[in-house]
Amino acid sequence: MRIFFELVKKRIGLSRIGRIILSKEEKRYVSSPNIIIPIKRSLINMLDFLEEFEEHPIFLISNEIFLKKSFLRAKFKQNEFLYTHYGTLEKFHDILGEYKDVFLEDNIIGLIPFNNPTTVMNKEFAKREVEYHIKISQELLIKNPKLNFGITIKLFGYAELVNLYFPLIQNNPNVKILNFGDLFEYKRNFRKVLQVIFETRKEVDQNLLFMVSGKVLPKSYPVLIYLGFDLIDSSYMLYLSSENFYDTIENLSPIHKMQYFPCSCCACKGKLKKLASDKFSKEKVEQLALHNLITAKNQMNKIKQFIKTEDYRNFVEKSSMNDTNLMSMLKCVDHQYFEEIRYETPIMQEIKPIVSIGPSSYYRPDFQEYREEIIKNFEPEPWTKLIILFPCSAKKPYSESKSHKKFLDVLHKFKEFPDFQEFIITSPLGVIPRQLENIYPVNSYDISVTGEWDAEEILIAQEMLAKIIMVYNSEIPIICHLPKEAYHEIVNNVMSTLPNKVYFSEVDNSVTSYNSLKSLENLLIKCKDKFNTSDLPKKSQYHKSWIRKFVKILDYQFGKGIGIALFSNEVKVYPNKDKTHINIRDVDSKKIVGVFIKKSGQLELSIYGSNKIKDLIKSTHFIVFDGENISGNTLFRPGVINFSDDLKPNNFAFIWNQNKEEIIGIARMLVGSPYIKNSSTGRIAKIYEKKKK
Repeated sequence: MRIFFELVKKRIGLSRIGRIILSKEEKRYVSSPNIIIPIKRSLINMLDFLEEFEEHPIFLISNEIFLKKSFLRAKFKQNEFLYTHYGTLEKFHDILGEYKDVFLEDNIIGLIPFNNPTTVMNKEFAKREVEYHIKISQELLIKNPKLNFGITIKLFGYAELVNLYFPLIQNNPNVKILNFGDLFEYKRNFRKVLQVIFETRKEVDQNLLFMVSGKVLPKSYPVLIYLGFDLIDSSYMLYLSSENFYDTIENLSPIHKMQYFPCSCCACKGKLKKLASDKFSKEKVEQLALHNLITAKNQMNKIKQFIKTEDYRNFVEKSSMNDTNLMSMLKCVDHQYFEEIRYETPIMQEIKPIVSIGPSSYYRPDFQEYREEIIKNFEPEPWTKLIILFPCSAKKPYSESKSHKKFLDVLHKFKEFPDFQEFIITSPLGVIPRQLENIYPVNSYDISVTGEWDAEEILIAQEMLAKIIMVYNSEIPIICHLPKEAYHEIVNNVMSTLPNKVYFSEVDNSVTSYNSLKSLENLLIKCKDKFNTSDLPKKSQYHKSWIRKFVKILDYQFGKGIGIALFSNEVKVYPNKDKTHINIRDVDSKKIVGVFIKKSGQLELSIYGSNKIKDLIKSTHFIVFDGENISGNTLFRPGVINFSDDLKPNNFAFIWNQNKEEIIGIARMLVGSPYIKNSSTGRIAKIYEKKKK
């Protein structure tokens, strides 16, 4: 089967939702991410195990008896299996030959083993072992072109050896699964672990399944899925059970120390508690294995729930807090691999509040993406006469909060209000222009507010504010209507290096008190005419609040100057009946230019609107289609003949005809540029408008 894995949706980090296609005709699929449950004789004879796991979609078998025809299908009719062998590779080859018809008929996937009894070896010896493993695996793959395989990758702690596997993977289309067998035995050296993951992703087809086995605990599952693994082998839980360890996810404890069983699985409610003190008990080990496998399965169910319906990054952060290696790994990804991960992470997630739980949230990829794009694409409105700094609010968007409504009431007293540029200082995002208060993640984040800022929060806001203020005329005055606390420290640190004059309002008790707001009003009267500019466009268009927002949202989405260019003709805006969308219509042509989607904070351009600015967007956010007309509403990889390197999941792409003369469709990306580069099949984008034939 050529197509084996199909991506359904990208999620934050490298995480993704997909499905393993086992039979399109019979509609047999295994969803991912998922956990692989090992089947042993002792387990399969337990009624509780069968009742708990009979509907689990995928298992690992390693005993020849399970390959007997009809043996597995008698008990597991709709399940799928991986087969491996814990002996030599040569023996695996013999078993494969003997049961080849079973592998073909039952669609069992052979997981090529790498079982080396040596645990300590130098790099040269490790390299020879890897090369021999690759040689035998290559012969096996060539002899069985109709069978799908997984290849086990072992590195023995030497990250650079992963490069030896790439030709084997690239040259054999029947390799469908990459099983990293010992990668997380060296998780203390988390930089090498990440090096292997990111180097592999650059070199192999993105439609391969990434699997991890070996010494992997359920508490590390969320991070593994975040790092792009699709399948996790839970066999290690059987070893831990044989060593009398009880897993609570948060902790791994010797069973004899357990006095209070926090789990209500069938094992814990049954005999396990009574057997806990028995030193040598086969039944205790079996019951403990059942509990530990259920714990692993429950952890994966949490992951699947969060990755589909909640802010998955928040779950990853919380799950990592009691393991310093996992925390370090997450920090390393954020700081050292942001440029790689930003094109894999959706730029927006709908209706999912983001709870920032502390320093581990400050550099999550969607927050960093926001800061980078603001610095890159936000430019001053040429008519700006005054800059005003406000604090953030709990309610989003800010302008709907009680405090900001009071601020805006003061500003609206002045006919010069459209000439005022407002910025909101907040943690952990940094600085928010008023025009961009409706975009993601500004419209979704939340953070515990105590008035105390740590040094990193101050530094983030400080650096961002400095970069933004620097692009304004140095003679524009700045009014700060901020509570003292950390806000004043941020402003004073920034303004000590810049020439702009700064005026602080007198805050009496709170920024919304009568006296505080009066002080703000007096400062506006004092400063509004201190700087004059003659570079004024036609105010009837660009000084309207929503038009001002749309101009900056378009710049944020597609680059500087796009907003002004698109609204060169007069437009009218009007919400739909449910007030979930705002339509933008060109006054002269009566055609829709675009639609602003409130819940996502994104502006969807129409083909008509896109063609108005096509000369400005020809080198960015583009896909060149292999044809002149698009059929259907999904764009697949074979239809793409060229693309820009700035495509990101959930962002928009302009689809050009094959000669790149005309925009024939607008799509929302399902994947980013790296995925397109390293794949030959799969869904690329959902088309929401296409040229009529």
